[in-house]
Amino acid sequence: MTRLWIAALICAGGALLLLAWQWRQHAIAAAPMTAIVFGHENHTSVSCKTCHHNFFDETGRDSCYFCHKQRPELALTIQRDFHHLCRDCHARVANAGYDSGPLRRCDGCHDWTVTQKVVPVAP
Repeated sequence: MTRLWIAALICAGGALLLLAWQWRQHAIAAAPMTAIVFGHENHTSVSCKTCHHNFFDETGRDSCYFCHKQRPELALTIQRDFHHLCRDCHARVANAGYDSGPLRRCDGCHDWTVTQKVVPVAP
């Protein structure tokens, strides 16, 4: 009887972990994004293709936010992916001895007064 209870507890724990993981994925994908302050005029030395791949490979028709938030596989990694793209580039520029964009302060890139709501588009 004790083994049965232990097995039941393990199964229940596993089910709770699965539900928590699924809830977390939904919360990440559904959360609005904080707007980014981005000056194209400060990035003229960077190829447009670096950020706007969708204009070249025809994978999207809107801004990064809308495509990356609508596709679940991209929505789960959007924060990590954008931070790597922007922050890593700024770090490379700074390490080369040039003025770069923000590296540490969130408000160097993000406007906390604005959030971008994503409205799903029917396929």
